[in-house]
Amino acid sequence: MQFDKKYLNIALFHLEKIIGSSYPNPPVFSILVESDKSFSDNKIVSFGFTSAGGRPHAEANAIESFLFKKNKIYSLYSTLEPCCHEGRDESCVSKILKSKKISRIIFSVKDPDKRVNGKGKKILEKNKLEVVSGILKKKSEKLYHGYFLNRKKKRPNIILKLAMTLDNYITLEKNKRTKITNSISDTYSDILRSEVDAILVGSNTVNIDNCILKCKMTSLIDNSPIRIVLSRKLNLKLDSKIFTDCKKFKTIIITNNLNRKVISKLEKKFVEIISLSKENYNLKKILEKLSNLGITNLLVEGGGKIFNSFFKENLFDYIYIFRSSFFSQIKQNDFQGAKINFFNSKLKKSYVREFGDDSLEIYKNK
Repeated sequence: MQFDKKYLNIALFHLEKIIGSSYPNPPVFSILVESDKSFSDNKIVSFGFTSAGGRPHAEANAIESFLFKKNKIYSLYSTLEPCCHEGRDESCVSKILKSKKISRIIFSVKDPDKRVNGKGKKILEKNKLEVVSGILKKKSEKLYHGYFLNRKKKRPNIILKLAMTLDNYITLEKNKRTKITNSISDTYSDILRSEVDAILVGSNTVNIDNCILKCKMTSLIDNSPIRIVLSRKLNLKLDSKIFTDCKKFKTIIITNNLNRKVISKLEKKFVEIISLSKENYNLKKILEKLSNLGITNLLVEGGGKIFNSFFKENLFDYIYIFRSSFFSQIKQNDFQGAKINFFNSKLKKSYVREFGDDSLEIYKNK
C-alpha cells in the first residue's frame, strides 16, 4: 500500500527514542492501523513498544486488550520481524494470529536471531496473512546496527568515548581525576549513557575517578546502563561509589582473579562477578560474553589504557571525542601516559558539534 512507508517511518521515528530501554531484548516499535475496506480511510488506533526488561514485546503491547471492530481491516506495522519462538511468553506471531482480525503485517527488517530469521514471516504467510517487508530497510539496519552485530558477530556496537584537551590529553595530573569538559558536554554524555545497554571502564578509572557511572539527570536515571568493570587483578577499592547501589543498578566485574575473599565481599554488595580463565581474558572473549548477555550497544568510557586496547585491536565502531577549548600546558616529555593519539587512515570524521566552548567529534571506523 502507498501509505505503508508513512506508517513505518512513524514507527522508526519513535524507535530512536526507546533505544537503550529494552535490555536484554532489542527495542521494537509497533503501530496498529485501522482501515475501511477500500483503504481510503486509515488511522492509527493503537501502538506499542518493547517494555523495560524486554517483555512484553511491542506487537503484544499494541494489540493487547484492543477491541477490534467488525467490517474494518487491520494492519500491524513493526520495525522488526515479529518473533515466532515460544519463551516465557507466547510469541508475537501467535498473538497476531489469535487476534483473527489483523490481515496485514508490515515490518522493516528480518530479525537475524536464528530462532526467527524469516520464520515469523513464513508462518504468517502460511496462515494467509499479507506480509510486506524491506521498507526503509537501510534506515532500520542503521538503528539496529548493535543488535545485528550481536547476532552475527557476537559483539555489541562499540562506542569509545573520551574527554580531551586540544593537545590530546585526557587528564592533567597523574592518578588524579581532572575536569576537562563543560556542563553542556556532561549533559550530552548523560544522554549518550541512557541510549546504550552498558558502560565499560577499567579498574583504574574506578579507583582514581571514584565514578558512579549512572545517568545524572533525574529524568534519565532509570535508563542508566549496566555498569561493567574490567579488573584482571580484582584490585578495586571496595568503598568506591559504584559499589553503593548495585542492588538497584546492575554492576558486573569481569576478572580472572579467583580471590574468594574479595569476590565474597563484592557479591555481598550485589555485584555480579564473571570469572574468565587467563587464556580467555581478552577483549574478543569478553565482548562475546557481553553479547551473550544481550548487550547490543556498549559505551567504553576509559581510561586511556582501556581505550588503547580497544583501539589497537580495532574493536570499535565509533569514537566520540569531547574536546575542550584549552591546551594542557604539559611539557612534551612529561606524563606521556595521559596523551592519546588515535588518528589514522581508518578513521573518518563524520560529525562535529559545538557545545559552548567544547566540541564533539565523532569518528566512524571504516
